[in-house]
Amino acid sequence: MKTRLIELDLETATVVKRVSRVSVLCEKGGVEALFHMTNTGRLLELIYPGATVYVYKRKGVKTDGVVVGVDTRDGPALIDTRTQSRCFELACERGLVPWLQPYKIVGREVKIGGSRIDYLIEAGSDAKGLMELKSAVYLDSDGAAMYPDTVSLRGRDHIMLLTGLPRKLRRIITFIAAHPAAKYFRPCDEADPMISRLLKAAVEGGVELRSVKICLRDGAVYLEDWDLPIRL
Repeated sequence: MKTRLIELDLETATVVKRVSRVSVLCEKGGVEALFHMTNTGRLLELIYPGATVYVYKRKGVKTDGVVVGVDTRDGPALIDTRTQSRCFELACERGLVPWLQPYKIVGREVKIGGSRIDYLIEAGSDAKGLMELKSAVYLDSDGAAMYPDTVSLRGRDHIMLLTGLPRKLRRIITFIAAHPAAKYFRPCDEADPMISRLLKAAVEGGVELRSVKICLRDGAVYLEDWDLPIRL
């Protein structure tokens, strides 16, 4: 059962070209505008000239807004990582992610050594943990939502960091499957085979792997599956 999390004020535009890892030139009604991209993956199957994107207009110093989603043959894929995080947090706050309970998110951007982990989680003063989110919007032909879509040194570092922390801490890596056709999650060996090996070692070291599916429909974001299957 889908649960609505937030509504968004979005407009459609057409991709002219990807200017950089963090910006896309789009066109609407004959007018071109530059939009920010929070998702720094390659996204070759999603962001290309002629693709229809969903944008949130907000005039900034360098851009005219943010690319939130992109149309696919299966419906819109939610590619904005900030919106993904916001929706996941809302789902947790509303008790819609049972596997997290009784833990709750109590902190963000937690500095551990030279890295930052997305969330500090707690279930009382003696039960603490850390959780990292990863965006999985790259889709395989069999319905696998995958991460990453290119070599990710940062992703490797996060996995190794969580694996090396004491077992008394609850450690979770959560993959946000944000493609409408996603049926399960798996690491993308084709893009970065090291990630798959590190995730298997992480599980052996007591790290939990989870996946949550969210979808963009008619200007709103829905929680579609709070415990999407994972295959390593």
